[in-house]
Amino acid sequence: MARRSILETLEPLVSEKLEELDARWHAQPEGNRRPTLPLTDDGKVNVRELAVTVCGLPRAQEQHFYKKPSLAALVNAIAARQGVKPIGSRALSDVADKAVKDRLVRAQGERDDHARLLAEREAVIERQRLQILSLTEQLRLLQETGMVVRTGDVT
Repeated sequence: MARRSILETLEPLVSEKLEELDARWHAQPEGNRRPTLPLTDDGKVNVRELAVTVCGLPRAQEQHFYKKPSLAALVNAIAARQGVKPIGSRALSDVADKAVKDRLVRAQGERDDHARLLAEREAVIERQRLQILSLTEQLRLLQETGMVVRTGDVT
């Protein structure tokens, strides 16, 4: 005899428990509804509590909520209705966090490049300012005395 798929065992049980949770959610007054799905502190579906406490499954069975898309879809449909972050939302946020981190690294690199260019330009401006002061003083001496001041090599 062929062994039953884990989905054939879990889907009816999970569907039944989710329908009960959804019915309890719909029974609440519309303006004051609170999610009936078990939640983590950051507002995500608490899969362990859902599997073990609500559905009465062994703790080892919680993996199927992550590995079997059809189970996750059942839970995520209710989660979306109740305004809860779905199963797998951490993986999605990790991708987004990586993208933000990459943009930050790129922006910091550009900032460092711009800071270096700014420092170089400020040094050029300071050299030019000093050269202008020197040339202005030489011109003043030439106008006052008619004497040319040597500033370069005398060899």
